[in-house]
Amino acid sequence: MLKLTVLKRKSNIALTLGIIVILLLLPMWYIALVPFMIASEIEKTDVTTSYEGKLYYSDYGLGSPKIPILIEAHVYANETKGDNIILKIEANMMNMTEPDKPNRLDEFSYDLTYVINKFTLKNMQDIPDADKNRTGYDPLYPMHLKADEEIPNVWLDNLNVTSTLEYKGSANEEGLELYKYFVNKTITTETMLPFGLRNVTVTSTKTLLIEPISGVLAYTENETLTAYMGWKQEKYYLQLVDLTYKSTGEAKVEGIATAKTTHDALQLLELYIPTILGVVAIILIAGLGFNIRRLRKEMASQAKKS
Repeated sequence: MLKLTVLKRKSNIALTLGIIVILLLLPMWYIALVPFMIASEIEKTDVTTSYEGKLYYSDYGLGSPKIPILIEAHVYANETKGDNIILKIEANMMNMTEPDKPNRLDEFSYDLTYVINKFTLKNMQDIPDADKNRTGYDPLYPMHLKADEEIPNVWLDNLNVTSTLEYKGSANEEGLELYKYFVNKTITTETMLPFGLRNVTVTSTKTLLIEPISGVLAYTENETLTAYMGWKQEKYYLQLVDLTYKSTGEAKVEGIATAKTTHDALQLLELYIPTILGVVAIILIAGLGFNIRRLRKEMASQAKKS
């Protein structure tokens, strides 16, 4: 009876309710609130970036030298449909042989439409809104990556297949830890060339720096695409495409800054706020315990006097 009376005191009721609310909030915070907030930010995606490199293309003249190129890309969320985000990528490749008169290369410029689940971060299969049927991760990557582990099921859009990003160590950029990943994938496919349908061997390689907590791509260290017809090992082949590029210096700085901002925001959501809530819960529990002891002593003292 004494315990029940003590708990009915207004201050103790308030403390008890506060403890219950926080204990209920903590699991909800991880299960529902954090994923919802992350998904909301993905819905606001609007990023521009740029790459520089060189290109050889046989249609520009067999044996011609590589030309300097600049790629300007815009990635943005165009629409949200339920759990899916329609993500647009618009990329223009420019011939920079004359820097003051850049010339757009239509053959290597493109507009793409991805449909990505905002919670799994994966491409959705068999969705009419996408310009092609994709699967796996790209251009978004999984969160909470671990050192020495690969990223499987990554979509390579220039080959239309999935592959695995191999972990190649970590790097520190502006005080931010990034994980380095590499992929090298080769396929043989039938392609229509000016002289007819031929088997063409296409190889895609990438070296990417990704922030491991958020999965945000900070920058591209190197990316290549080569295509040839024939048998390289026997030296009977025709080089069709030899493209190599990397993030520009400006894009690299911006990408690292974006990755750091995202990393810090996730640390706040997933670590600091729950830690603060846990500390508050402990303080409330301690306060409730102190109040109960104090009130029990007061009531026992009053009982003796009476």
